[in-house]
Amino acid sequence: MGEPDAKRQKTEESKDVEMKDEAPKELETDCKESKAKPLKEEVSFEASECTLNVVPSLGGRVLMPLTDGGMQYLIAGARANVGIKKGRYLYEVKIVESLTPSEGAARSRAPPGPRNLVRLGFSTKESPLLLGETDESVFFDNEGFFTCEKTKKESVSQRFQRDQVLAVLLNLDDKSDNKNTVSLFRDGVRVSQPQKLPDALVGKPLFPHVGFKNVTLQVNFGPQMVPLPFKCHTVAQAGATDGVNGPAHSGKCEVVFPVGLPDEGTFDWLDGFLEKNPKFFELSDRAILKWAEKSGIPHNKAASWKHSNDKPDPQFGMPLLDDFSTRRVINAVAATQPRNYVVMEVKANLIKEERTQLLKRFQNSCFKTVAEVVMGEPTPDFKAKTHTALLADKQEKEDKEWEQRKIAKKAEREMRIKQKKLEAAKKKAELEAAKKLEELEKEKQEAEKKAAEAAEGGEGEKKEGEADRAEKVEKKEEDVKMEDVKEEVKEEEEKEEEEPEEPEEPKPVAELTTEEKAVFFYRKPVTDLTSWVLSSSFANFTLPEKSEGFDLVRCAWAKENDSQEYLKKWVLSHKITSRIEDLSPGEWFKTKYAEWQKVLAEWHAKQKEHEAKAPVPAPPPPPPAAEPPAAEPPAAEPP
Repeated sequence: MGEPDAKRQKTEESKDVEMKDEAPKELETDCKESKAKPLKEEVSFEASECTLNVVPSLGGRVLMPLTDGGMQYLIAGARANVGIKKGRYLYEVKIVESLTPSEGAARSRAPPGPRNLVRLGFSTKESPLLLGETDESVFFDNEGFFTCEKTKKESVSQRFQRDQVLAVLLNLDDKSDNKNTVSLFRDGVRVSQPQKLPDALVGKPLFPHVGFKNVTLQVNFGPQMVPLPFKCHTVAQAGATDGVNGPAHSGKCEVVFPVGLPDEGTFDWLDGFLEKNPKFFELSDRAILKWAEKSGIPHNKAASWKHSNDKPDPQFGMPLLDDFSTRRVINAVAATQPRNYVVMEVKANLIKEERTQLLKRFQNSCFKTVAEVVMGEPTPDFKAKTHTALLADKQEKEDKEWEQRKIAKKAEREMRIKQKKLEAAKKKAELEAAKKLEELEKEKQEAEKKAAEAAEGGEGEKKEGEADRAEKVEKKEEDVKMEDVKEEVKEEEEKEEEEPEEPEEPKPVAELTTEEKAVFFYRKPVTDLTSWVLSSSFANFTLPEKSEGFDLVRCAWAKENDSQEYLKKWVLSHKITSRIEDLSPGEWFKTKYAEWQKVLAEWHAKQKEHEAKAPVPAPPPPPPAAEPPAAEPPAAEPP
C-alpha cells in the first residue's frame, strides 16, 4: 500500500481507462428524500465493539491502532453501533496515515502478509470483531479482493491507498436492480461491480465493519466527503424503518476471575462461558495466541518443556510476540476501555497475592469484579460435554483399530489367493515339463525305430500298416492325456476363483464404561500448568474472599463450604504424590541439625585425639626375595 512510484500510478491510470471503457451502465439511481424518524443513537464505534488495539479519537471519527510491543502484527477490528436492515446506504473511509513501526530485535523470519492492511465491509452483530473470521461478514481489502463466506476470495476491484476516499455501499432495496449487493467506490468512481451478498446474510441487519493494521482511518457516517454519480444516503441518515441500533451496554462492566484447579475443566468451563456470553473479552496468553493465528501468523506447534495451557510457548520466531510483550500492552490498556472481561490466569487466580495484583488493574468505578469459583462436581451439562468428548475419542480409536483389522484381513485373503495361484502355476509348470519329457522320449523312440527299420530294410506292406495303426493309437492316447491335463488345470483355476470372501466385520459403536462415566474432566494433551510450576505453587492455593477486594464471589458448581473442602483434599493428595520443588527446612529442623553438627564435630575431635595418642605400629617385614628360575637342560644333539 502507498507505493508512490510513477510506474505504479501509470498502471493504475491505464486500469482506470480500461474500466471506463468496459464498465457496464450504472444501475444505481438517485435516492428519494427520507422522511422516516431518525434513530436515537448517533453512529459511532463503541469500545465493546472494537478490538483492544483500536484507539478511537475525535468522537470515534478516527481509528488509530496500537503498534507497540508486538501489537503491530495483530489485525484490528471495529464495528459501528448502527446497522442497516433495508434500503440503500453507504459510509466513507479515508486512510490518513500509513505506519511503519519498529520490530525490535532481529527476528528469525518475516511476518506473513502485508505490513499495512485495510478491510472495509459489513457484518452481523453476532459476528466476531475480526472480519473474515466466520461467514457472517463480507469485505473489500486494499489489495483489490472481495471476501465472503469466510474463504471465498476473488479479485474484483482496483487497489486503494492513502489519501483516497473509499465509499462502501450496501444495497438492500428490494426495488433496485442491485438489491442485496455491496459495492466499492474510490474518490467518487466505482471500482468494483456490485457483489452479491451470501444467502446467510440476506434478511439480516448488517453493520459497517472495518479491519486494519498499521494504518490510521478516518470513518465518515455523515454527509459525504466525495459525491457519487448518484445521490445516496449515508448510514447516519438511516431512519428507524431502515436502521437498527446495535447492542447497548448499560451499568457496570463485569470482570470475571475464574478460580479453578489445574486440569479440572478450567478452559472447558471458560469456552462454555464465552459461548453463552460472547460479549466478554478473554484476557489470557491463550487469547493472544489465537489472535495472532487469526491475523495470519502461524506458530511452531512442536512440544516445548515450558509449554502449558496457562502459559503457552508459541515460538513465533518474532521476539515481540515470543516474549509476550503484547501482554504488557493489553494489560495497560484493558482497564482504560470499559467492557466485559474474563481474566483467565489458572495459577495467579488461585494464589491470594497474585489475585490482589490482578485486581488492582480494575479499581475503576465502571468495573464490577467477580470471582467465579469453579470447583467440585460439575453441572450435568458440563458432564455431558465431557462424556461426549471422551466418547468421540474412544470412537475414533476403535474406528482406527477396525480399519487396521479390515486392512489386515484383506491383505491376508490376497496373500492366500496369491499363494494358491503360485501353487497352481507350479503344478501347471510341472505338468508341462512332464509332457515335454514324454514328447522327447517318444521322438527318441521313433528315431530309434526308424533307424532300425532303415537297417533291416525290405519290410512288407503289412508291417508298415501295423506301424501306422500303432502310431495313431499312441497319438490318440497322447491327445487324451493332454485333455486330462487341460481339464485338471481348468479345475484348479475354477477352485482358485471360488475363494470365499469372509463376512465383513461390522463397524464398532463405542460406549463408555462405568469407570469412564465417572470421569468428570476431559484430559487434554497439554496440561494447564507445567509440572514444575504446579509442584512449586499448589501449597499456596486458596479460595478468593470478598475482603480481597472482589465485589462478588460466586460458585459455579459446588457451594462455598464444599469447594473449600474439595480444595483442602486436593492439596493434601498432591502433597503426598507431588515433588515439592521449593521445600525449605523449618526452625525445628535447623535447631536439631545445628545440634547434630556440634556433636559430630566433637566426635571428630575425639577421634583425632585418640589417633594421636595411639603408638605407631611397626612396619611390616619385607617380602622374601623370589628365587631365580631353574635353568633349562641343553637340548640333546642328534646322532
